[in-house]
Amino acid sequence: MTPARQAIMWEVRLREKQPAAALLCEFDLWLIASPAHLQAWDGLQQRLAHMGGARSPDAAAFAQALRAPVVDRRRALRSAFGLLALGAGGWGALQGGRELGLDADWRSGTGERGQGALADGTPLAYDAGSRICLSGGAASPVLDLRQGQLLVTAWPARGRSLVVATAHGAAVTEGAVLGLSRLRDRSVVSVQSGSALLRQPGRAAVPVAAGQTFYFNHDGARLAGLSFEAASAWRRGVFVADRLPLADLLDVFGRYRTGLLRASADTATLQISGVFRLDDIERALLQVADTLPVTLTRYGRYVAVFS
Repeated sequence: MTPARQAIMWEVRLREKQPAAALLCEFDLWLIASPAHLQAWDGLQQRLAHMGGARSPDAAAFAQALRAPVVDRRRALRSAFGLLALGAGGWGALQGGRELGLDADWRSGTGERGQGALADGTPLAYDAGSRICLSGGAASPVLDLRQGQLLVTAWPARGRSLVVATAHGAAVTEGAVLGLSRLRDRSVVSVQSGSALLRQPGRAAVPVAAGQTFYFNHDGARLAGLSFEAASAWRRGVFVADRLPLADLLDVFGRYRTGLLRASADTATLQISGVFRLDDIERALLQVADTLPVTLTRYGRYVAVFS
């Protein structure tokens, strides 16, 4: 069995609600046994992140297989893996895993922040683990943030619109410096200068003025207590959490750390506030353990579980 397929099987096994300590140790031994294993695991995580916004049948089938009940998961996985291999085509069925997310116009790997520009020269900055797809015309571009965090660092007012969207809604502006973040269960929009309209299907548009930050998801939008500087602090290697569920915070940390970060079912929804350095995730994990009534357990170098 190839390392890529072994990684898929490990992902299935580790999606138990409470994986046993012995299983986590076994996974860690597999992960560090070969550089090919680590590369295959990284590649799979990149693909799963990419599938969060994918619409293709093969992606949907594979994602559904991973969500299936334990007794059905392996059977579903076999079928989904076949679709995935067929859909991969020139990728060679998961070979070149680090190139996953090729449909994105801008993408970044673990711990890698990046920069780009629109056709008119408008600069963009994006956080580690980001996926951004561009559509629309040059006059009215649409940036679809599939994963990560994005900052439009300059967009002079010119009577034409820019749309920056996530799965939860879209910020529309004709002239604003704004940031957008995609978390597990919600998104964040923050405006430094100018203004934007936050649009969500079936809801009235919400004005976002300079200095305001909003959380939004499928339940609607609400004003957040974060300033623009706090919401975009990732540019300086810092993440500011404002009553953020622990599972969401670990998702952000996972963009800067190779391996598996998990929270048990009874700790995943605990809310945390604080300032965390993204260039030292190990210290950030200890900070979480000191802040919340949780226990941090490490299984080797790559696996950390809060319970």
